Amino acid sequence: MKAKQRHSLGLWGLSFALFLGAGVGEPGGGEFSSKRQNSPAMAERTRLDLRGVRWKKGPGIPPVRISRVSTVVPWPRGLAWYGDRLIVLARGRHRRAGGLDPRIEDHAGSLFMVDPNLGEAVQPGGAAGVPGSGEPESTPPSRTNGSLFARPQGSVFHLYDPRMAPEESHEIDRPYCSLVYDPSSRNFFICGFAGIDLPGGRFRKNATDSVLRFDLRSRRWSVVESHASRIVPVSALTRVVPNQFFPHHDPESNPAPHGWLNGPDALCVSGDRLFAAGKDNHCVVSYDLGALRKDPGAGAPPSRRVLGPRLRVRIGGALREIAALGPSALAARDGYLYVGYRTTSIVLRFPLDKKGRLLPGRPGELIAVFEPYDPKRRRSANLIDLAFNPQGELFVSCSKEGRIWNIGKPDPDQVFQGNDQLEKVPTSAPPYADLRILLGKKTACGNILFDRHGRLFLCAGNYDTPSRKLAGVIYRVEKK
Repeated sequence: MKAKQRHSLGLWGLSFALFLGAGVGEPGGGEFSSKRQNSPAMAERTRLDLRGVRWKKGPGIPPVRISRVSTVVPWPRGLAWYGDRLIVLARGRHRRAGGLDPRIEDHAGSLFMVDPNLGEAVQPGGAAGVPGSGEPESTPPSRTNGSLFARPQGSVFHLYDPRMAPEESHEIDRPYCSLVYDPSSRNFFICGFAGIDLPGGRFRKNATDSVLRFDLRSRRWSVVESHASRIVPVSALTRVVPNQFFPHHDPESNPAPHGWLNGPDALCVSGDRLFAAGKDNHCVVSYDLGALRKDPGAGAPPSRRVLGPRLRVRIGGALREIAALGPSALAARDGYLYVGYRTTSIVLRFPLDKKGRLLPGRPGELIAVFEPYDPKRRRSANLIDLAFNPQGELFVSCSKEGRIWNIGKPDPDQVFQGNDQLEKVPTSAPPYADLRILLGKKTACGNILFDRHGRLFLCAGNYDTPSRKLAGVIYRVEKK
């Protein structure tokens, strides 16, 4: 039965294919219309033809333990290594917690330094203890593990002005997400996913999307990518911004920055290139880091779009054109760029040359599938991040169910099946870390990162301290 399962769809696999559908969206290679690009809630655009796919049996999953490393960083949304210290990006107070509040310092856009070796074991359902009066030694390590490393600068960021009502704050470029460090230029890069949290748990997208960098040589923030919000009428600002405004000018006849990205949501460095993904206009852009590595004062780097929403991909031995929507995670390793898509809920990879640049015209390969966007239920696996462990195994963070999957070493001939919402179709392997079991409560996982010892670090928006003003925990997961 296992051999059949690995080499053909079989009856249950046919059901899987029917569930996901047999279409690949609109024919032809053109862009989607501005209306349709911004609307993931269209069933035909999340379908993939998976006939002929051979499903892999995932790696064995060892028992793991989880530790609480830090509760200092408000709503952590990105992780990077700086020597033996963990640098963490603070997203700021989330709308589910009430959004912006001028009375609360949520450090949105700040970088924190955290000791990855501190922390305490977590028991399912347990929270960090309350320090005893006059007993500093009773304070859990996680409550003091973190210090400000870099603050946002108003000249680069569009910071919230508490004198202005949120409804009138059309320039605010928060929340922030994703963090990557380039040792060659000594720069940290972050995404500025523009928008503002409004009263009533609502969110409005703004048009000040950006990619920013903090240069350790100059200790200053600078712009890598930014969008010119002046070209977008205020009436167009809703939950999304129409993609007709991206980029904000003709890249062929104007210097950088071009404002490529609508909803920048992921970053990675490969060779001399920085890659960034725009979730809302379904594209990946490449930035040349050559000048920045030589000069901290270099301006916005040259850039070009390298991937769009329509792609040629090898699936089940056949070359197909598909709609790949909502890129939200990037990783590079062993000559490939890996892209995770939040709407289509797949992981693809694309070949890179020896300098880490994407090879033009080469098709992608399907590596893994997860729960795709369901417009009726308005949910998906919510694929957040990708990370490799030291052994070259690829891990995928899916926020919706609070699960992190080990898909093993990527193999397009044996695709990983991680859709855990199909009753009659088993996943290729159980999740490596199921946070709701490990923590004993409903938990959504965020960005992930490994250290050289194979320990997994992850961001979560849990309340693990007595204060209910700010959420945010860094956890550490390791084998028992």
